Amino acid sequence: MLFLCGGGKISAGYRNHGKVRVKHMTQIDKNIAFNLKRIRKSKNMSLDMLAERTGVSKSMLGQIERGESNPTVSTIGKIVEGLRVPFEQLIYNRKEIMVVPSPEEAPVCKAKEGEYRIYVMLPYDAGRNFEIYQGELTRNARMESESHGEQTWEYLTVVSGEVELILEDSSFLVKTGGSLYFACDRKHVYHNVGETKAVLNMIITTQR
Repeated sequence: MLFLCGGGKISAGYRNHGKVRVKHMTQIDKNIAFNLKRIRKSKNMSLDMLAERTGVSKSMLGQIERGESNPTVSTIGKIVEGLRVPFEQLIYNRKEIMVVPSPEEAPVCKAKEGEYRIYVMLPYDAGRNFEIYQGELTRNARMESESHGEQTWEYLTVVSGEVELILEDSSFLVKTGGSLYFACDRKHVYHNVGETKAVLNMIITTQR
């Protein structure tokens, strides 16, 4: 919103109080200000130390902590890299809840028309060691998956239907409500052996 005073325009997000222009803080501004100060102090870092580590000036960091500056995405990137925390820890209120989307709203990461679709329910983030996917396989469909990398494990739960999981020379039948935990650092195949569409939940973790 733009506020007018004396015939001139004031930058969006600011209000006039006499002759002093005061920034109108958004919720994200407040979150960044609060979280930056909280995280910095939890790491016993001074503003000088953080400035040296991030490449962002001490004065700018102080303004951000006081809610007097609206940092750019580039500046936020430098700060989270210097603090070694995930982006979301800086911008979200600690009391906020991250809502996982429904499959209709979630992005599709892999699909084959008429056979299967894999949805990204919670993507990978450096701040956590897991990611969540939901898959749908039509009757008799097969989906091949390559290795997810070293030290990766998958928690597979069949929400509905019957799925055969093929790992190299072994296979395992997982029915509705059943789960399986396996190392997914190798090629694996999901095969719908039931009479109806199969729905799967897949949680992939990385051991550190």
